[in-house]
Order: sequence, then C-alpha cells, then structure tokens
Amino acid sequence: MTSEQYEKWARENGHFISKVIIRFFFGRFGGIYILNAYKFNYIPKFYFMNSKYFIEGGISWLGYIVEYQWNR
Repeated sequence: MTSEQYEKWARENGHFISKVIIRFFFGRFGGIYILNAYKFNYIPKFYFMNSKYFIEGGISWLGYIVEYQWNR
C-alpha cells in the first residue's frame, strides 16, 4: 500500500494522520518537529514520554504540535 492509498483509507475510515510541516535535526538522533494537530487547543497542552530508548516531549497549541524527539 502506498502512502497516498493509506492516507485515502485513513480519511475514509475516520483516522487522523499528523503531517510534518517543518523538521530541524540535531545530530543523528534528535530533532524538533512542527506538525498539524488533530485538535485546536486555546490552552496549551504539554506532554512528555521517556522510555529506555526514546524521549519525546512537546506542546499542542492552536492546531499545531511542536515536538522534540531523541533516540538514545
């Protein structure tokens, strides 16, 4: 299945797919991403996830997500 077919399938079945608008890479493993959000929040919502191999944190606000990701 190509990415276009998958996006069509997701829209038809009510699934939301975030798309990267801008990427900033730092070295081999980390980066900051700006994505479109599935929900428009007037009040910013913060999130953070830390696992053995992965760190992710960000803010969802005004229809966008600004997110930091780092693979250990």
